[in-house]
Amino acid sequence: MTTDKETNENIKTISSEEKKSIKGVNAPAFSKGLYDWLMFLLAYYSRIRENLKIDFETFIILQVVVSHSLYHLNKDGVKKFTEIQKNFDLMSMSNLSKINKLAFASIAEVLHLPRETVRRKVLQLEQKEIVKIDDVSGIILGPAYKTIYKEFVSKTTLDTSTLVKRWKTNGTLERLLQMDKK
Repeated sequence: MTTDKETNENIKTISSEEKKSIKGVNAPAFSKGLYDWLMFLLAYYSRIRENLKIDFETFIILQVVVSHSLYHLNKDGVKKFTEIQKNFDLMSMSNLSKINKLAFASIAEVLHLPRETVRRKVLQLEQKEIVKIDDVSGIILGPAYKTIYKEFVSKTTLDTSTLVKRWKTNGTLERLLQMDKK
């Protein structure tokens, strides 16, 4: 158990450079902003399990597939929310990923997960038709992702907007924008 004296000594060891980089951290709004962030994460995690019926690790694997699809879609220019929804069929077409096909090994490398874990979880996503596995195109979005995009992504976008508005109101957003990366 640490004493107050030890705690004070630990605080004193923070360099002036570290203090500069976290100048907004000690502001009163930080605890409120952190609380809002944690509530956002908990709600997000719960919605993943309840609405999508998948575990968080599987969800993150899905996000790699989504980001791969968006990367290719953005090659023709950035898109609005509704344009992505309209172009969903293009995102799940086999020929979209011919240049750089996404494989189990690629996902495993990006996420630092065992290949077998990735393979097993992608196969679970394929059974739910959230992704498709194609010999030519690799792992791409499946037809069931259209529903996820319409419902889950829409709700997440609204929740993110609410979080940022709260941060703006209580001063957290301004402090975050003023933080240095040092």
